[in-house]
Amino acid sequence: MASGLIDEPKETSSPACLAHEADDAYMGFATRAEISAFMRELDRADADAIRKMLPRLRDDVLHKELSGRLAVIESMKSGT
Repeated sequence: MASGLIDEPKETSSPACLAHEADDAYMGFATRAEISAFMRELDRADADAIRKMLPRLRDDVLHKELSGRLAVIESMKSGT
């Protein structure tokens, strides 16, 4: 296709194209403030609280750490 035949948009028009620029909260992820508050209360967090937070985390390392903690809680609960 020859250059100049179709006007190229100067800005992206699709919201999906801009998803990487969106705020974490807008995309359904926990904000830094929410994660900080959760981590301060982690010693008292039960399995349900961890389960609710896991899908809201973008950080793979933190997700893995909390998944491990959840596994320990659940294994203690089941006695294995």
